[in-house]
Amino acid sequence: MSTRSGQSGTVVRKGQMWHGRYYADIPGQNERRRASVPIGSIRELTKTEAKRKLRTILEQMGLNSDDHLVRLETNVRTFASVAEWWRDNKLSVFKPSSQENMGDQIDRYLLPHFGALTMTAITEERVQEFIAVLSKRHYTRICKGGKIVKKLLSPKSVRNIVGLLTQILGKKHCSAWELRFPEVPIKEQRYLTTGEMRQIVNTAKGSWKVLWATLAGTGMRISEAIGLHVEDVDLKAGTVTIRRSDWKGREVTPKTRRGYRVASIDPVLVEMLKGHIGKRTSGRLFCTRNGTPLGRRNVNRNLYGTLKELGIPKAGPHAFRHGRVSVLAAIGVPQKLQEEWVGHSSYRITERYTHFDESYRQKMVSESALFLVDSPNGPNFEGVFQPIEVAA
Repeated sequence: MSTRSGQSGTVVRKGQMWHGRYYADIPGQNERRRASVPIGSIRELTKTEAKRKLRTILEQMGLNSDDHLVRLETNVRTFASVAEWWRDNKLSVFKPSSQENMGDQIDRYLLPHFGALTMTAITEERVQEFIAVLSKRHYTRICKGGKIVKKLLSPKSVRNIVGLLTQILGKKHCSAWELRFPEVPIKEQRYLTTGEMRQIVNTAKGSWKVLWATLAGTGMRISEAIGLHVEDVDLKAGTVTIRRSDWKGREVTPKTRRGYRVASIDPVLVEMLKGHIGKRTSGRLFCTRNGTPLGRRNVNRNLYGTLKELGIPKAGPHAFRHGRVSVLAAIGVPQKLQEEWVGHSSYRITERYTHFDESYRQKMVSESALFLVDSPNGPNFEGVFQPIEVAA
């Protein structure tokens, strides 16, 4: 199958009348013939108004409808066929987590909306309308106890879904588009302070204590920590080598190229890992009693329970990463070394993980104050607020 493109027609003057020219299909033939339709008097309509009226006439005639634009041949491409090819030949080489998430977005959002359309029918206007629809769409989530909660798709999710759509369409198809997305609200990312991380580590028991200490002391992702092997820890050198990540019990490559790295660890963490490893020489560094990989649900459940016990606001394992980067920045660790230890591709990303609590801000503003009140060189406030005399 292939498609004809839509048409807006051409307005010409014939005597005292505006006429609209357009192409009309000839039944049973591939060629089209030129046709003309009277629009109105030049005394009643400007040329611009005549163009608008012609557009309306063509729409009423159905010449730009999807059904009319599609004509049977052998080479038409619908979005569904293109999406299927993209899934088989491009998505298949992505990481398993991306394959699952993107595949779900294709099936849940893209195919129901665009699947039957031809590629040329997917215009900037249609996609902008799709963005408006997504912004009002709810998704259901089953919480603990079987409770079903409905929530609006977040602005970030809307961007991700449309971003996937443009990947499938290709750059040539949508390079000139200027899409408008819902504004992403600015909110502070949850991070664990130094005091909170110490409380968690001191309260946790067994291997959980070592896991939380490893996250707090290295800033590695929880998936990277779960993917660690005993052989990745060099107790003599005081380093941990991140070579892999974990996704639902499967060993996969780290998130990015910079994810392959060596992280230095402090002497206290070395001793904790030494006791945790014991006589083991291989296998997963952190695992269940049966030797199977830790599951994310179990990890979150343990962390949430510890936080609740301590009265600390809820946070996920990724808050350790934000906390570690914030500590490194606060004590003045060089930017290059921060990137190397946490595996970021640039310091711009690392900056997003940097947070300072109010006590640190107050300390810095006091140390950087221009005047010290108790100093002999302190400010003289006498006369500061005297009115300025203005010459008459």
